[in-house]
Formats: sequence, structure tokens, C-alpha cells
Amino acid sequence: MGRGRLKIKKATLAFLLYLPVLLCVSGCVSMEWRGGMVPHFGLSPTKPIEIFENKEKGFREIDRVWPEFRGPNRLGIAPDQNIHIAWDRRPATKWIWPAGQGHSSLICNQALLFTLEQDGSKEFLVARRIESGQEAWRVGQPTKWEDMMSGTGPRSTPTLNRGHLYTLFSNGILAKVLPQSGKILWEKKVISNDYKFPEWGLSCSPLVWRNLVILNLGGNKSAVQAFDKDSGNLVWSSVLQGEGVYLSPSILKLHNEKHLLVAVKGKIAGLNPLTGETRWERKWKIFLNNAQIAQPLALTDNSILVAAGYGPGAGCWSLNKEGGKYDINTAWRSKNLKAKFSNPVIHNGFIYGLSENLLVCLKAENGDLQWRGKKYGYGRIILSGDKLLILGSTGVLSIVEANPQSFQEVQSFQLLSNARCWNGPALVGGYLFARNGEQVACFDFAR
Repeated sequence: MGRGRLKIKKATLAFLLYLPVLLCVSGCVSMEWRGGMVPHFGLSPTKPIEIFENKEKGFREIDRVWPEFRGPNRLGIAPDQNIHIAWDRRPATKWIWPAGQGHSSLICNQALLFTLEQDGSKEFLVARRIESGQEAWRVGQPTKWEDMMSGTGPRSTPTLNRGHLYTLFSNGILAKVLPQSGKILWEKKVISNDYKFPEWGLSCSPLVWRNLVILNLGGNKSAVQAFDKDSGNLVWSSVLQGEGVYLSPSILKLHNEKHLLVAVKGKIAGLNPLTGETRWERKWKIFLNNAQIAQPLALTDNSILVAAGYGPGAGCWSLNKEGGKYDINTAWRSKNLKAKFSNPVIHNGFIYGLSENLLVCLKAENGDLQWRGKKYGYGRIILSGDKLLILGSTGVLSIVEANPQSFQEVQSFQLLSNARCWNGPALVGGYLFARNGEQVACFDFAR
């Protein structure tokens, strides 16, 4: 009798443990990792997303662009807004439209807004008019990425360069597209048939530099490739190899040379962007899946910031060059900045970032902790002037002073629906464009 009760209790326990997973698969429950190793379960939205368009006031002309992942030069720093901003007031809502699933961020030119979205069994590059949010065009691929932990939809962000769009679909198709019409100029499959996808899909956003489109996808033969942006033909393949991670490539100037910063599982490297030759590499081990996500940033003309969650925290790597070879030393380390996948920003010699989900400020010179602020979830940070805009994972927008002396929150409020928001917003001309996995919207911060 006792054993029978024990078996029933074990069976009941197993059922209760797996019930959320079953409900998640069935679409009744959403599951999300919100810290450490503990998943968050919540009911999926059932009501339709509101459609709203404010036609009472006209739309100002925009003379700036947000051309790529994390904005100009991938630094998370907004260009001059050229208008007086009222950061202490809630912004006016210009428009709201439904959007497809996915974690792709937003980019824009002066007329159109671009992102990748999932719609049924297809993944689309979607263009919307910035003044109304209405769809201008879409082009797609018959592909759908989904996994239990991070959900459904594309992860990569398109790149806008000299009047053309470059986008990577989650099936490994790289395409060049005309932004005005959506016409595909060329497309190319950039992964092999035996390619081993990272656990949470292709998250690399194409880097366009000079005449090259550079991808850091990982691979057992070559981890980084560069393609001619006019033809799509392969220009070079790196000797560096290894499993793919979630970092997007970037160009940093160190020792008066351009370094292509890339990563594979367990390693970060600097390549010659013209040839793909490895200039330096260093081991960088991360607990769990050992996958780098946060972008390295230049701290000085010979040092970079690397940061990660799951153990390592942050470090300053100092690059010394002798006889044409690079030697890398650790200038400082800190466990006070565990940037899981939210990229820090640098302002006036200080680092601002989310350590797990807690906002912190560190001195760039030595890594000393200046202050700890509030918990904002796993979100995205933009620096605009002396303000930090933090769009959290539940759609809450918080504005904080970029002040190393003390933590000062200006305001915090629900900007989007509470669907998971891992998407980077865009800020141009006083307009904040933001999206999550179910809606896309425009807000006006101009006074």
C-alpha cells in the first residue's frame, strides 16, 4: 500500500513537472528564462493586438537613420535627435500594429522601418512606413525556427548600407534587397548541408564593411565568411573555426588598425577584415552552452570590454603589439557585470549595463563598481545624450540618468504589451520605434 502511494506521488510529481512544457508546446502557455537557470511560465495572449494610428498631428521629417543592429556602428548609441526631448514625460503614441513572432531588432531609413518576422510557416523581411506603421512590402523564405526556451521566429537583424538591405534568414539564406520595393537583387545559401545550428538558431546580423558582407556563423571548416556585397560571391573564409555562437561581428579600431571582432564556442578572436586572417585569439569559457552573446566594445585604443552571463562576468583585455604579433593581458576583471545578452554601453569613461537583470555602472578604467540600480529584466539599452533607455523583456521602458555619481531613474512605464521583448528598438528624430513578438509601435518623445 505504501509503495503504491509512493508510485502515485512520483507519477503525479512527474506530471506536474512536465505539464508546463506540454502546455507550452500546445501553445497555451509561454515559457521564458528570466534569471539564472529558472524558467518563467505565463499564459499566452488570447486577445487580438490593438491597431492604433494617430492622424491628428503630422509626422516630422527625419534626417537620421538607424542602419543596423544596435544602431550606428553597433554601439547602442543614438545619433543626435535634432529636437528637444521631454524624457520626463510619457511619449505620445503615434501608431501600433500587430507584428509576427521573433527577436529581430528594428532598423530604419528616413522613410521605412525594417525587421524580420514569422508568419505561419514563412519568415519575412517586412518594411513599414515610418509615419503610419502600415506595411509597404514583405519578402520571405519558407522557413521557421523555433525552440522550447527562446520561442518562435527569426533572431537576426537586417542591415542597411548605401541604399541596400542585407538580411540573413534563419535557414541560412543571405539576401540583398532594394529597400524601396523589396526586390531581391541576389540571394545565397551561406551554410553547408551538414551545418550544425547553434542551439537557439542563427542570431548573427550581417556586417557590411567596405565592399564586404561579413557573417560569423561558425563552422567546422571556417567560422567567418565575407561575401562581395554587389554579387554575393565569396571573397574570403577564415582559418578560424569552431561552433557558432550568438555574437554579431563588429569592427573596432585598436592600435590604429581595424579589427574584426568575432567569436566561436569558447573563444573570441580579432581578424583582419580585408582577408579574414587571424590576428589574435583568446579562450573565453562561459558556463552552460559556452556561447558568447554580448558584443565586445573598445574601451581605449588598445583595450576591449568582454562580458557574459553564466559565470565569467566582465573583463578588460589589453592588446599589446610587438614584432607584428599581439599579446593579450587582462587589465581587470569584475563579477559586477554579468551581461547575459544585453549589451552594455560606454559613456564618458563609464560602463552602463545589465548584470543579469540588474542595472549597474562601472568605471571603464579599472572596473570599479560605481553603483547598483534596479532590476529591469533582460532587455536592450540605448544611450541618448546623457540618458539610458532600457526596454525590458516584458515591454516596460525605463529612462535612467547616465550619471556615474548615483543611480537616478527618470521614469518607468509599460510601453508595449507584456509579451516577451528581446528586440532592440530604434531612436531617430525623437521617435522611438519598438517591437516585441506580437506588436510594433512608434512613440514620440519630442516636447
